Amino acid sequence: MIDNASSDATALVARQCWGDDGPAPMRVVHEPRIGLCYARERAFQEARYEIVSFVDDDNWVTPEWVTTASECMSADPELGAISSTNTAVADIAFPEWFSRWAHYYAAHASCEFPTQENWLLIGAGMTIRKRCWEDLRRNGFRPRLTDRVGSRLTTCGDLELGCAIQLAGWKVHAEPRLILRHYMTPPRLQWMYLRSLARASGEAMTLLDSYFFFSRQRKGLKGRLRQYWWAHLIKESLQLARQHSLAWFMRSFLQESEGDDDVIYAEVRVGRLVGFLRLRSRYTLLHREVAQAPWRRTQLTHEPFHPGN
Repeated sequence: MIDNASSDATALVARQCWGDDGPAPMRVVHEPRIGLCYARERAFQEARYEIVSFVDDDNWVTPEWVTTASECMSADPELGAISSTNTAVADIAFPEWFSRWAHYYAAHASCEFPTQENWLLIGAGMTIRKRCWEDLRRNGFRPRLTDRVGSRLTTCGDLELGCAIQLAGWKVHAEPRLILRHYMTPPRLQWMYLRSLARASGEAMTLLDSYFFFSRQRKGLKGRLRQYWWAHLIKESLQLARQHSLAWFMRSFLQESEGDDDVIYAEVRVGRLVGFLRLRSRYTLLHREVAQAPWRRTQLTHEPFHPGN
């Protein structure tokens, strides 16, 4: 277990809950750098076996988890990572809108969910071959997204890692037999939390553009414009203006507008606008870094995934 600079009795509670008679010995490792990405890095450093599964403190997995993950990874040596089948659970009733946006929470609203895209590597319950991670790091890969840092809703670090694994030539797979229940606390089921999460996801996706757009280069003026942050900023601004009037925009951001899907779509676009403004010229630089990265072996064949679209 990685104790990611917790300020409470997390390690003590974990030891008490697990007990001395647990199915496997538990070792608590302290990671002083706050952030989910740092916790993952430390986990790889400390892992003593080839297959590493990431299970968060709000995840419940089935007893067959270790056996299933081991069988899947052992069956195909080219498989770099697998993701699990995640179902959301809570102590209170889910809001009416939750089923439409459950993917933001790394989960589905029920056990009857649409087939997950095989290339999407979801952080909660992801299993990665340690050699895959070590090859990436040895060849210079460094995550640009920090994922959760304390209470900050930074996100999409799992998607970045999944993209890098595939660009490095490894396979990824969504395994339906790996069953995980993802617990939702009441504050996370509030509309304003979802709005913040959507905006953070939109901002993160501006950085993830670099993993896609240079993988699918296009000729001509349109292909060249895709490299520049200002071209995307103008495009997102025009799309937002075409879809919503200024009055709607101001009203939706002054009110909660709970259950209005258009508000979530708008939050994603606003997040992307913020991302472009923060990256500016670094946007093109990041594209070139990924295109010329020494850890890269192939290109992505799927279209970029923009949350909420």
